[in-house]
Amino acid sequence: MLFKSPEELVVKDETINFSKYFNRIKSNWMWIVLITVIFATLAFLKSPISTNTYSATSTLMIDATPPKPISLQNLPNYDPTQKEFYATQYALLRSNVIAAKVIENLDLTNNPDFMGEPKSTHSSLKARIKQWLIDFKQPSDGSVAVAQSLTHTTPSELKALQIFAKSLLITPIDKTQLVMITYTSKDPSLAANIANAVGQAYINYYVDINSETNKKASEWLTSRLTELKQQLNDSEKKLTDYLAKEQLVNTIAVDELANSELINLTNRLAAITDKRVQTEALYTTLRGSRHLSYNQIDAISEISNHPQIRDITNAETDAENVVAELSKRYGPKHEKMLEAESQLAAIRARKDRMLKRLVEGVKKELESNQRQEREIEAEIKKKKEEFQSLAVKKVHYQALQQDVDTNKQLLKTFLERQKATIATEDYKDSIAHFTDYALKAYPSGPNIKKNVLIASIVGLMLSLCVLFAIQFFDTTVESSEEFERYFPLFSLGNIPFIKRLAKKKIPIDEDTLSAKEKPMFFEGIRNVRTALNLAITGDQRTVMITSALAQEGKTTLATNLARSLAQSEKVALVQVDLHNQGTALSAPQGLSEILTGKTTLSDVMAKSNQNNLVMIPAGEPVADPQELLSSPRFTALLDDLKQQFDKVIIDTPASLITSDAFIVAKATDVILLTVAANKTKRNDVEQTLHKFNAYELNVDGVVINKVL
Repeated sequence: MLFKSPEELVVKDETINFSKYFNRIKSNWMWIVLITVIFATLAFLKSPISTNTYSATSTLMIDATPPKPISLQNLPNYDPTQKEFYATQYALLRSNVIAAKVIENLDLTNNPDFMGEPKSTHSSLKARIKQWLIDFKQPSDGSVAVAQSLTHTTPSELKALQIFAKSLLITPIDKTQLVMITYTSKDPSLAANIANAVGQAYINYYVDINSETNKKASEWLTSRLTELKQQLNDSEKKLTDYLAKEQLVNTIAVDELANSELINLTNRLAAITDKRVQTEALYTTLRGSRHLSYNQIDAISEISNHPQIRDITNAETDAENVVAELSKRYGPKHEKMLEAESQLAAIRARKDRMLKRLVEGVKKELESNQRQEREIEAEIKKKKEEFQSLAVKKVHYQALQQDVDTNKQLLKTFLERQKATIATEDYKDSIAHFTDYALKAYPSGPNIKKNVLIASIVGLMLSLCVLFAIQFFDTTVESSEEFERYFPLFSLGNIPFIKRLAKKKIPIDEDTLSAKEKPMFFEGIRNVRTALNLAITGDQRTVMITSALAQEGKTTLATNLARSLAQSEKVALVQVDLHNQGTALSAPQGLSEILTGKTTLSDVMAKSNQNNLVMIPAGEPVADPQELLSSPRFTALLDDLKQQFDKVIIDTPASLITSDAFIVAKATDVILLTVAANKTKRNDVEQTLHKFNAYELNVDGVVINKVL
């Protein structure tokens, strides 16, 4: 009836419920305060008898880019803009490298004030336990000895490193490049010396790094220069051998000469081509006019414009003009006329001969031009081939020359670097310098306030850890919500825990509760009553209340639930614990006497101060309660009570202690299980439910009692 259905039963993830831890702290706050006070008191009492300690502080300024008198390109470079840079420097100040240098420089391994007093022959119990723990942590396979042999660290040096690390404090100053080096010791002068020595060791560390870097750079440059000189010699030899093999003196001059020849030949070819074209045009004209007379040929512009023809034509014109002028003064037979005409005829005969030779010469000139054009073209082709061959040689030459130039430049660069390295060989440079030396040490301990505060925090954290551990491994049920996470049952409600009455063996009811406790307690009872009435039907009148173990509050629940139900209906409360008399319902006669036939129901029913509530006590203890509860008289008794009352509340013994509850459960309508919060373990509840299931009985609901 009150079981969850398979759809409602959802397995929840095992998440951390912080409210459980807060409740645990709340319920144990007095123990937390007590433990914290004890630790603080012990620290307060121990501080005055502790040895006085002194602290000295020196201050360094760390600058990744210090001013340099010259360029030192071979030295290490640091980038101060990276946030990891300063964190690295602080870690280096705390490192064993610096610590070992300080220990060696100050010979601290032989300083009793630093190493502490030597152990006595008879060690104290505390010292022996401490040594035993140290030996226990060391592996037994000899790995420690191997590590010491590899690092060349003796036991005394290892101890000195441990002491040194515990007393050294590196504190950077915010938003500056300054860092404070603080060392604490029993000896004030030793504290100041070590604080200064740490800073100086850090400075020397970078000086040594720079010196070593310079030395290695110089050695490497020297060896590299030898290699570069040999490379330069080899490249120069390859270049000279190639020039000799190809008979090249100056590729630039040869290149310019070849280029000039090509240009000259190209110009000559252009000129002869133009001339050949003109001659070819003239010859073509003459061939097309081979049937014309010389007079007609003379009329052709290409012929008439010829220089010789033009000159003789001018001479002919002058002679004709002379004849025309003489003809005006003399007759045709005159001597001067005859001479002028003879001269004109001679000029014309010469012109005819010239025209004839010109026609023949044009053909020869054309043939000559064509021959010259072919020769120049062949010469250009030959020169181009020679020029291409020269270009290939030039590329090879340039590659060899570039190799020589590169080797020369490298050699020059390395020579400059070597000179700079030699010049800076003795230069001492570091990224840090002192701004303040530790001149004196100041008392730093024992700090009573600090010790008390630390002890209080330790006590508080220890108590909280213990409580958290207890809570983590606690498997008890704390609330209805937690119960429903693990078990397929509905919770009818929570009954609050009354701490004031927890250890008092008195019933929890309206008379014993205070005015402040009553509202909270009875509100829980009313919630259970309401949930029960809503969950059961009118035919279900007998309600059995049991628990897994004793002292879980089932009798308190039964009594107060019966009183609450009696406010609106007739209720009978039956105490079925026949092993001993119930504290809440003690009476000389009760259920055991009814079942043995010594008395009747009406004789043992005791009315309470409520008219609707009747109580039936358990009566005297019996040897075999199971026999009486299994008898027909018990069943008949319950039937009789169901006829007289609306509800019958039955208070039974714990289920895991006796079997009485299982016998009574077979005769009842509803079974309720009481679970004490923070007391009943989930395993006990699981065993109880398993037993009920084994007897084919179903637990109908659960009530969580004593909830914080």
